[in-house]
Amino acid sequence: MGKITRVHERALTADSNESLLAVYDDWAEGYDHDLMQEWGYSTPTRVVECLCQYLSQPDPLVLDAGCGTGLVGEALARAGVGRAEGIDFSRAMLAQAADKGVYRQLHCLDMNETLPLADGCYDGVTCVGTFTTAHVRPDALRELVRVTRPGGVLSFSVRKEYWQATDFRALVTAMDAAGQVILEELRTEAYVESEGSRCKLVVLRVPD
Repeated sequence: MGKITRVHERALTADSNESLLAVYDDWAEGYDHDLMQEWGYSTPTRVVECLCQYLSQPDPLVLDAGCGTGLVGEALARAGVGRAEGIDFSRAMLAQAADKGVYRQLHCLDMNETLPLADGCYDGVTCVGTFTTAHVRPDALRELVRVTRPGGVLSFSVRKEYWQATDFRALVTAMDAAGQVILEELRTEAYVESEGSRCKLVVLRVPD
């Protein structure tokens, strides 16, 4: 594996919500530069490409869960998705996302809690860079499925180490076996180029 930067190490080893929030609040202004220009981070674009491959309805409403500074929102806009909303735990990151003008609404929410969102209110959901160590627990996936309409699609990444260290595989398999989701794709891809890290890219469909 390549070099993990100091700020990323702080994010991956935070031992409380408060310390994690402090990392992202401090990092907000330099986040895009670090990830896109220094680290070779292409996962937002690839997750959006997968989402759009499976979305069938015109003018979909998409939730970007853990939107950060809006890198996925920009990728959605480039892909022609004109209606996107974002949620994130860091107000400083949300302020950067708001400046991009690619979301119609942004909400400061903790994804490890029940989301104050209606059942089946989104046609698609993305989640990039959020299912990882010290961040959002695997079981939060159930909430993302809940807010996705029948026939809707979820496209998300899970850092490979987190996938292996948690029950993420068992959770996805159990939800698929129970008929709560249909597993459309599961593959391993490059994650952060400068680290040499990998991630699982997952696409789920909510049954009609």
